[in-house]
Amino acid sequence: MSAPYIPYRLDGKVALITGSGRGIGAAIATELGRCGAKVVVNYANSKESADKVVAEIKSFGTDAVAFKANVRNVPETAKLMDDAVAHFGGLDTVVSNSGVVSFGHFGDVTEEEFDRVFSLNTRGQFFVAREAYRHLNEGGRIILTSSNTSQDFSVPNRSIYSGSKGAIESFVRIMCKDAGKKKITVNAVAPGGTVTDMFHGVAHHYIPGGEKYSPEELQQGSNIDFP
Repeated sequence: MSAPYIPYRLDGKVALITGSGRGIGAAIATELGRCGAKVVVNYANSKESADKVVAEIKSFGTDAVAFKANVRNVPETAKLMDDAVAHFGGLDTVVSNSGVVSFGHFGDVTEEEFDRVFSLNTRGQFFVAREAYRHLNEGGRIILTSSNTSQDFSVPNRSIYSGSKGAIESFVRIMCKDAGKKKITVNAVAPGGTVTDMFHGVAHHYIPGGEKYSPEELQQGSNIDFP
């Protein structure tokens, strides 16, 4: 049996992925480790699953570590970046993956639900990007997570979720210009329905036509933005 195809090597690079203890984040983290990067796995609650991701990455012959941080909390985000740099001596790529979903008619949305979604999907990602810029080596990479519902098409009962991701598209257009001072690129990935534990919980009920992807199918979409 032939060895898995590796399109390029990331040896010597350090990548941090928020929300990478499971789902899409875990798939991205393991793929980058497979390509040789040292990986910082971030989790908010699921330490056990994050440790499993770390173990899988180490099985590829590279290094990884898991750090707890809730990226809704800006001081925790800053500390996460500090810890990553202190542990590996630098940081080359940050993938902002943490997020939550929300479904419901806009007429029924509470202030609490609005704040729950925007505090992570929008505010949280903005400050992940800010701290990434402050901590990244020159020529680094920032990748944020949008959604295909933010621009391409409209899905009923997703006004809060789609709006929170639509802001990411605007962030990226400006951040990519501002970050040029350090030769840092800023991009976003915009997945469709992806089969994760979050998907199985609620999202599959709301996807027109039932089109969906696996986390592994999104790995290459993130890889193309790496040096």
